[in-house]
Order: sequence, then C-alpha cells, then structure tokens
Amino acid sequence: MARSQLETQFAQLREDFACPDCDKEAASVTSPDIPNHENPMPDITRPTHPGCGYRPWQEAVKAYLIQDVGFKINHQLAAIVDQRNVQGQCHMCGVCCKLASSEFSFETLKQKAQAGDEFARQFTSIFVPYESIDDVQAEFPDLVADMLSQTELKDVHFYHCPYLGQDNRCTIYNDPRRPKICDEYPQTPLTLMYKNCGYQPWRTAQLPAMLMAHATLELCTYYVDKIDSALNAS
Repeated sequence: MARSQLETQFAQLREDFACPDCDKEAASVTSPDIPNHENPMPDITRPTHPGCGYRPWQEAVKAYLIQDVGFKINHQLAAIVDQRNVQGQCHMCGVCCKLASSEFSFETLKQKAQAGDEFARQFTSIFVPYESIDDVQAEFPDLVADMLSQTELKDVHFYHCPYLGQDNRCTIYNDPRRPKICDEYPQTPLTLMYKNCGYQPWRTAQLPAMLMAHATLELCTYYVDKIDSALNAS
C-alpha cells in the first residue's frame, strides 16, 4: 500500500470528526495530495490540545493502522510463507548451512539475542562466523559472488554450521540442539540464497509482494510512532 493510499484513507476517516471553533491552533498544515477535499488536510502527526476535535481522528487512524492494515499485512506475510514448500523444495545442496548470511555481525546478533530477539538467539546458538570475508571468498568464490550480486547491502556477514556432514546432511537433525529456524528456512523471500537453491522459484514469485508488505509495515510503524508522540505531547 502506497503512502498516498494511506493518506487517502486518513482523509476518509477524518470525515467522521469535526474541528469545533476554538482559540487553539489546529493540527494544521495541508497535504495537497489528498483528493476530493476542499478543506486542507490537518497534519495527522502534529500534537493537538486535549479538547481538539481532531484528536479522536488521530486515535482512529492509529487504530486503523494497527487493527486493519497491520492485520492484513501480517496475514499476507503468513500466506507468502505458506507458499514456500509449494513453490520450492530443498535440493540438499548444503549452501544455506555453509554460507548463512546476515547484514549483522556476530557481535550485533549476540546483542540482539540478549535483548530478546528469538531468531538471533537461535542463529547464534548454532552458526559460527567466518574469520573474514577474504576467507569465505577464498573458499567459495563463485557462491559468494552470486549471493552478493543479489543485494545492495555493503556489509554482508557469512556464517557456517559446524554440524553439516560431508554428504550435506545435518548431523544433529534429530538433536534438541538443532534450532527451529533450520526447519523454517528460508523464513522470507528477502533471504539471500544461492541461485540454484530449490527455493529460488518461491523467492522470485513472492519477493515483490514481500517487499511491498515490508514497506507498508514500515510506513505504518512510522505513522503510529508519530501519532503516539503527538498524542503524548498534548
């Protein structure tokens, strides 16, 4: 959902509220991109005084973003993941175990794990970082080049699982040490994966929808945070 679509919905929700005459400054500035409204669109992120007629509108927009848009996006994300084993299948190449990648360093992942990030906790419980990017490029030059060509990230950190056997099979497959994230790989089409990975057809099919969903969630989070700040500042 584009920003203009969200703001159009904000304008429609605004119709349920009126600004009573008062000597307070309204939540003013205009949003000229909103169609079919003669009156200027108040800034949804601007603080209002407690009695302002637009304050309930801000609360309604916040509820809409969380309960309506957020719910739909989370449902869409779940549907994308559900297609993983329909549109893709593991080929047992072992690349995901030899070259797990992250935009975060091992130290950062450990910090995220300590802060309660469950994925980071599981990841750091099993994967070992390579000593340097030079080491991993020396060992897997073609694989690394292929994976790096799929991202614009400047810093990509590679990891390997010490429990991968010579036959590309997991040596702790039925062991409690094997984390759930291994069963759920790839968790998202945003995951960097080898071009011949059996899940590439799924990634190719679902990546545009995943990118749009993530962009919409980021936009919703931005507005919710700004509205919260505005309401708390009043």
